[in-house]
Amino acid sequence: MRRRGSRILPLLLVALVLTGCVGIPTSGDVTVGQELEEQDSGDFEFFPLAPTEGADQEAILAGFVAAFTGSAEDFKVARQFLSQSFADEWNPRSGVTVRTALQRFSSVDSTTMEYSVTAAATVDSAGAYRQNGEPVPLTLRFEFVEEDGEWRIDSSPDGIVLADATFRSIFDTHVLYFLGPADTALVPDLRWFPSGSAALRVVSALLAGPPDWLRGAASTAFPEGTKLVAPSVEVQSGVAIVDLSTAALEADLEERQLMQLQLTRSLAAVPNVRRVSLSVGGTPLDIAELGASAPRSNPQVDSRAVGLRDGTFGYVSGDETAPIGPLSERIVATDPRGATVSIGSFTAAVLGNEGVSVVQSGDPGTTLLDGRRNLTVPSLDDGHVWSASLSAPGSIRVFDFAGAFRDLQTGLPADAEIASIDVSRDGARIAIFASTPAGPRLQVRAINRDPDANEFPASLSEPVLDVVAASGVAVDASWVDELSIATLVGDEAEGAVVLHQVGGERTSLSRIPSATALVGGNGRAGLRALGESGTILERSGNSWTDTRRAVGFLATQR
Repeated sequence: MRRRGSRILPLLLVALVLTGCVGIPTSGDVTVGQELEEQDSGDFEFFPLAPTEGADQEAILAGFVAAFTGSAEDFKVARQFLSQSFADEWNPRSGVTVRTALQRFSSVDSTTMEYSVTAAATVDSAGAYRQNGEPVPLTLRFEFVEEDGEWRIDSSPDGIVLADATFRSIFDTHVLYFLGPADTALVPDLRWFPSGSAALRVVSALLAGPPDWLRGAASTAFPEGTKLVAPSVEVQSGVAIVDLSTAALEADLEERQLMQLQLTRSLAAVPNVRRVSLSVGGTPLDIAELGASAPRSNPQVDSRAVGLRDGTFGYVSGDETAPIGPLSERIVATDPRGATVSIGSFTAAVLGNEGVSVVQSGDPGTTLLDGRRNLTVPSLDDGHVWSASLSAPGSIRVFDFAGAFRDLQTGLPADAEIASIDVSRDGARIAIFASTPAGPRLQVRAINRDPDANEFPASLSEPVLDVVAASGVAVDASWVDELSIATLVGDEAEGAVVLHQVGGERTSLSRIPSATALVGGNGRAGLRALGESGTILERSGNSWTDTRRAVGFLATQR
């Protein structure tokens, strides 16, 4: 919802296709949309075969599964494998299960067969991808009936199953952008849509508003009830023409600028779209760009490392350490062990000898906020400091700069230990990395804010990402870019860094020498770690290089 002007944007029933879970429950809320009337045409065109005369049950089932690749005319070929009474009931667009290479067909009785696969991932009905920690065994049941001497499927789970390679040839990723706290930042939400008619799918999903897990943390500029006049988005000479209903006219000038910004950024990955033209009922809207006042998207930080070296806090480059104005001296005065620094506002959240403090370059200077024991390195957003204690994993304490605080529940068990907390640069999400009896656990939750209390964080959403590693000890985690978090897991001799994409996949960033901290920069190349010997480790291709530059600690920039 929009916090400004108390507008509330409900979930519109809009069209998204070929997304969802096929028989596999997943955690988190699901945003459901209605089907689009247009048809799919991906980059790769598949031509599945229709049933052959006299085919036995296994051949019919195998042909039906193979026809999942052909969505033309609302899966016309696949429906030919179904009985006349069931053909219109089956909903292939309710979801996708992405399977590994292995699949098996088996007979249960004279009219029942099972299809067994291992599910590597699912895509829900809003286009949100969830990768399973380990492939999950899945068995789907199919009932058969004989019609005019031919076997046909009379009962089937909704949705489709695709092999991983096939899924990747049909689906593309797109990032939707919503508005963050106080409209100062754009909040990304990764979706997976079939390649064909991508512009329509992106616009429809954007008009549906933030997904359930982001509501309360992100909003949209589109007024309540805004929808497309027709289920189409034409692209002419590189211009995506988005024709909205009259509800869009309720938006004021600034909101229209934000609407155009959301559309422009969300359609950026759609082929052949260079800009967006907004209209209402066919009448174009003349909307000037926001310019410098536009909300930030994936903000960048200084490429240099920031840390404490030889008693000076600042930018670490070569043999030099450049102080950050008066902020540096005030940080050093806290006897710091870790920090998160907002360079633009000359503010830092610091773990020092007495606890967690907020340090500002202007008045009042340094304010001790959290004097509890066993604190982790704090995180920071625009106006709040986030602090966690190893002995209290069930909650995170959030302070304003004057010292008022709230405890937000994490959902972690009492025997967990929080290794790190990191608020995203847009201020809408937090990554929590902890050691648990089951293994290192990474959670990503949205930060629900109170619009009536100066956007003070009020609660954390259910996790959109909740991953447990098989072994090792949670050392540290850090945001790498607007969609990805890197985790550092240690064992006896070395560590492992894994990249987790929110709404996407996990990628190993190779083994790393034993390290005690991990700090993000600008993308994968900007990742740094602090080696066990106290020197900075940097990414070099697919490996890590010891720079031989020794520091007391590395600070996170935001």
